[in-house]
Parts: sequence; C-alpha cells; structure tokens
Amino acid sequence: MGRTRKELYDLANHFYLNAQIERIAHDPTYNLYKVVYEGDSYYFCLCNRKHRYTGTHPKFYFTNKSEKLALNLCWKKLVEPTLKQN
Repeated sequence: MGRTRKELYDLANHFYLNAQIERIAHDPTYNLYKVVYEGDSYYFCLCNRKHRYTGTHPKFYFTNKSEKLALNLCWKKLVEPTLKQN
C-alpha cells in the first residue's frame, strides 16, 4: 500500500531539513552532487545539453545548477519514488 499525501508531505519536510548536499565535481557544463539522507547516498548530475560529464550517475538537464534545484530534484526523482513504492 502506498503512503498517504500527508505522510509524503511530512517526509518531504523531514528530507529538506535533514538532507546534506555536497557538490563533489564541477565543470562549466555540469555539477555532480551527492545528497546524504538517513544513511543513504544519492549521486546525480545537473548538466547542460552539451556536457562533458562521463560518469554513470543519473543526469538531469538544466541551465540552473543550484543546490536548491539539486535538492528538489533529488527528492522528486530519486527519493520520493522509492518511498511511494513502500
């Protein structure tokens, strides 16, 4: 059974308050981020369409590469989908 909307909202608040984000690689065409939340690490790349990133982590294409956007993407694309399955 999936989680209720209120449960997901509470989990999102907890995530935004407790997640730790670190930019681990930088290039003018991409930023590679690591987000640590409750012992789990999530790696992903925010990059331009013509990027130089060659790693295996998920890539999201945006010209904005801020930490705020990175946290939002991490929640919506990596963390929340796994919570909905539980």
